[in-house]
Amino acid sequence: MRKKKQKYSMSEFQRLLCSWTMELASFFEDECDMDQKTALEKAHLNRSLQMYLGDGVVTFYYEKDDGTVRKARGTLEHGISRKFDEYVYVRGRDSYEYEWPREDFTYWDLDKEQFRTFKASRLLKIEAYSAVNVLHEKSLQGRIHNS
Repeated sequence: MRKKKQKYSMSEFQRLLCSWTMELASFFEDECDMDQKTALEKAHLNRSLQMYLGDGVVTFYYEKDDGTVRKARGTLEHGISRKFDEYVYVRGRDSYEYEWPREDFTYWDLDKEQFRTFKASRLLKIEAYSAVNVLHEKSLQGRIHNS
């Protein structure tokens, strides 16, 4: 039997997002040696990226482990990439027993057509965001965020 998706009111949803953002900022302060202002800005940038990826296509920049900057085009929205829609999820570990590393950020790369991961603390900026509606006929441009 499938569990029903829990629906949150808008105020409850905003509270959860703020809680997640504050937890991530605290993680950045403790583990990445960031000052409070920088940690909050990075956490907010990560929250924005997470929300935009769920709505459409996002172009953003992050620093790779070798120090080079990567420009990425990604999504977590179905209906944009056929390979993403056909991707078969294999449940390797019980989600209740395994906690994903907080510092990892995973997205579907539209250029490589595969999942990619980077360190959330290395997100530099969000350049462009295109929200795609259900019919894929219109897109909204805008919302530029810099770190």
